[in-house]
Amino acid sequence: MSACCFLTVGAKAQRQPPAAVGYLDTVLFNNEQHYAAFGYDGPAPLFVQGWFPLDDGPMTPPLSLAQLRQRRLSGALQRVYDELLSRADSAFIEYDLRYVFNSDSTIDYAPFTEQQVKDSLFALPTSTHELSGAQALDVPVIVYHHGSQGFSDENLRMAEHFAANGFLFLACNFHWPLESRSYGYPLTWEPDRSSIRTVVRLARQLANGNPVFYIGHSWGAQEGWCTLYEPGLADAFVSLETTMEWKTDTAEVLDKWPHVFEAITSHSYPLPILMVADTDGEPPFPLFKGVRADIRYLDPKQPFAHESYTSAYVMRLLGEGRYNVPDAANLREQEAIHDALLEELLAFLREAAGAPASTPPHGDVFHRSAQRRSSSTLAR
Repeated sequence: MSACCFLTVGAKAQRQPPAAVGYLDTVLFNNEQHYAAFGYDGPAPLFVQGWFPLDDGPMTPPLSLAQLRQRRLSGALQRVYDELLSRADSAFIEYDLRYVFNSDSTIDYAPFTEQQVKDSLFALPTSTHELSGAQALDVPVIVYHHGSQGFSDENLRMAEHFAANGFLFLACNFHWPLESRSYGYPLTWEPDRSSIRTVVRLARQLANGNPVFYIGHSWGAQEGWCTLYEPGLADAFVSLETTMEWKTDTAEVLDKWPHVFEAITSHSYPLPILMVADTDGEPPFPLFKGVRADIRYLDPKQPFAHESYTSAYVMRLLGEGRYNVPDAANLREQEAIHDALLEELLAFLREAAGAPASTPPHGDVFHRSAQRRSSSTLAR
């Protein structure tokens, strides 16, 4: 499927959520990033997925995750995509299937293999439908950036939640498969601002004058901090646990995250920012107190694992009763916080899009704080 094949950009009537969720995919090419592997040699390909609100009820059955990933590409590009999926599948098994929650103990799925468990989960229906015909788009757009060794559909629940509530949600690979290298090995050891700009350009085209927002998890959040000080890129930024929020040792931060530290200490950010992290304390987060930006903070009151920001991490709950899920009770607790977080993100981005401020419909499971910087301070 291609975005230009079935989506047009134009005005339409205001939609009342929740809507049914449609799906698009396309390929972009980052002309500033060269990639050569598996017979391909050219600009780095970005395999974009998108979820959007359908104007009408679905005319097709829901797609499985495996079906969402199916593409027909030409030449070496197909090989690159297949190699990317293979590595994403291995990452899903390693991070989301193999271990008991908050433990190094592996899960015994006997008589099933981990691969069979993955395949059974990927065969389940999602809430996403293929669009039949054409549809105009006139909604805010979200660009999602996965974390290190993550994958574009790792937050399927988030994508469907935003699409059902009137947003276009775009995600893509920010890793490329490399021969004789582990998944996640970068093409360059610098922030990949050009790939973000490439996807944001598409987002601006599809937004039709509506706001464009950026959500990043872990490394994806770090890349946001390294990029979104540029005016006009995004209209709001959600930073989901960079892993720097609880750090206080500047020497450690400079050693591990020099580009992020340089960005947050050298630049101001001309857009509202929501930071979320579980620090075992209360916000604001020490390292970010001096950042020149309007920042809101959320810190879960109960333990919330780093991988729990992705819906892929709690996906194996869907197999409870068919195979062993020894930590189901823990995962349900994580799932409840994850769902509350989605409501917080929706409220924040709706407000950033111009809607009145609202209170998410859940008990307050977060510590909160905010820091404001004046427009004159932000302009420095």
